[in-house]
Amino acid sequence: MRGVAAALAVGGILAATSACEASPAAAHQPGADLVATRVSPTATPTLASTASVSLPVEDYLLKNDEHAEMLYASKLLVRQCMARFGFDYAVDPGSRSPVDPKGDAANMARRYGISDARTAARYGYHLPANALPTPPADTRPMSDAAREVFLGDTPRADGGGVKVRQYKGQQIPAHGCSGEAERKLGKGLDERLSESINDASFQQSMATPQVTAAFRSWSACMRKSGYTFGSPLEPLRSRLSASPSASEIHMAESDVACKEKTNLIGIWVAVESAIQKSLIEKNQEALTQERSTARTTLDRSAKVIAEGASS
Repeated sequence: MRGVAAALAVGGILAATSACEASPAAAHQPGADLVATRVSPTATPTLASTASVSLPVEDYLLKNDEHAEMLYASKLLVRQCMARFGFDYAVDPGSRSPVDPKGDAANMARRYGISDARTAARYGYHLPANALPTPPADTRPMSDAAREVFLGDTPRADGGGVKVRQYKGQQIPAHGCSGEAERKLGKGLDERLSESINDASFQQSMATPQVTAAFRSWSACMRKSGYTFGSPLEPLRSRLSASPSASEIHMAESDVACKEKTNLIGIWVAVESAIQKSLIEKNQEALTQERSTARTTLDRSAKVIAEGASS
């Protein structure tokens, strides 16, 4: 799940979140039904990898380029607000260009571990260089005063901090400059139901009889190559050297081959798709509203960026 306020903050105030696999737990969504019961896929495809595979929830998830556009516009608005109080707020134009523009939080390339044979043969479990995010151009931490203007009277996560409402006699917007930016753009960056379904389906799928049986088959296959893992996500957590070693590449190639031999990807995709369809049906109205909200924020973001480029 993406962290919005974290990505807006500079340097050491809040850490932006990212991950190579689905989040370990779904965030709570008030009023949302995130439990699928008695789900059974109607058909199981034979898949050697996740290439060209999409999941039902991806119809509702923000694409990476959409998220980047909203976040960039939000940063421009924060910069304008912070300037009124005499603070510089750096905005990196490169942040508008995500590594995988049409990807999304489903992270299909690594959702079920490594699954592409050519990638395994060249990079092992490492990410290709063109898949690594670009470090932010400016990582200087905010001063305490700038942080207070940025957050304003927003409740702090740790319950501490002074909820300031003025700076040098000037009224700080409600919830600081970050709050002002959100009000101008709308809540498209904050909608989380689709991401919660994305995370919930992933967790629930791993407890189904079909997927646990596929895990056992994959593990048995890996043991024949000399590797002992309980699930295909475990190799991703192994400590990696600076560059792919011959032993790492061999393990990754065995991993991919065992996934293909046991049709683990096909089984997992079928089960998770069935779970997602169930959860989408239960939350259809809210998801439709979420996508509409996102569209409004995208339209407003485009206007903010256009105005910023011409000013």
